[in-house]
Amino acid sequence: MLAIFGMAMAASAADLSWADVARRPELWPAQCAVKDAIKFEGGAGVKAGEQVNVVAFKATEVDVQTKDGKLDFAAQPDETDVLDVARAGYAVLTAKQQALTYPALAQKKELWPEKVALTRRIAFPDGKVLENGDQVLLKAVQPDHLQVVSEKLNARFNVVPGATDLMAQARTFVESSDGVSPRYLAEKAEQEKIRTEGQIVTQLQGRLVNSVTGQPEPLDEAALPHYLVFIRGSSTCSITRHFLPTLMSYYNETKPKHPEFEVIYIGAEEDADSEKFAKEMGFTWRALGYHSTAAVPSVHQTIDGLLPQLIVMDRNGRVLANGIQATAPAALQQLDALLKQSPAQN
Repeated sequence: MLAIFGMAMAASAADLSWADVARRPELWPAQCAVKDAIKFEGGAGVKAGEQVNVVAFKATEVDVQTKDGKLDFAAQPDETDVLDVARAGYAVLTAKQQALTYPALAQKKELWPEKVALTRRIAFPDGKVLENGDQVLLKAVQPDHLQVVSEKLNARFNVVPGATDLMAQARTFVESSDGVSPRYLAEKAEQEKIRTEGQIVTQLQGRLVNSVTGQPEPLDEAALPHYLVFIRGSSTCSITRHFLPTLMSYYNETKPKHPEFEVIYIGAEEDADSEKFAKEMGFTWRALGYHSTAAVPSVHQTIDGLLPQLIVMDRNGRVLANGIQATAPAALQQLDALLKQSPAQN
């Protein structure tokens, strides 16, 4: 027999008792059927055979909800087929799947999916509604609730695990060839990418464009720079217009000898205006779009409101120099000092 948190579990589905199911919310089925028609005061009721959502097992009854979410009531054990459904679900589980509990799953992040689907309708006090089947982003798992985010409603909230397909997904993952979720594999791959390429390089992936054409222009993965130099500017800023020729001259002279740095332009105006400005000034560096900086937190958190701004970072996002307006040339000198510590490249 299995022992889960000190409680002896049924060895087979047939031995699974009402008390066993009540103690383990992960064994509660999402829905069950009402055996006979039930009428309530006021005229409301449910038909024989009608499917209802399972909300909670209790010692001597089960709390259920009609699928439209409008009626909640408690049913006696013999008024629904909920125990039969729970036994049928348990019978097809493997030993690993039977052993999974919500408290155990809270500790097993490798089994967390990226999203979960709701298995019942959820109505909020402000009148907004999420329907059965709606997907929400999974942020955290606690033994008795999940922290989720609805992109549909732009809202973060808690939901009981049984109101989602979390356990169904986790049971699939635990029996997969990897024994983990796709989310976990993706996070591990991301961590390895950060380790080998650097945090800032990873954040910039898929976001860099040519400053003149606006077409995608990623960094060369075969020759990633050691230093990233971000220059923020605007066509309407006279100080930017005065400083850029100095930076362009330095780049053209130094880049052939020191390819270990790369300049990235960050426009402080709409992308179309930045592209016109780049063409006018004559630089063709890669650029980070005006609306893209928030997706690159290593850069976004260093941005100042004044222009121009020259930020020198290593590949992990460590700020090595940060010059704003009159101090931008000093930041460029700090970059030069860093490059001079490296042997010139032929």
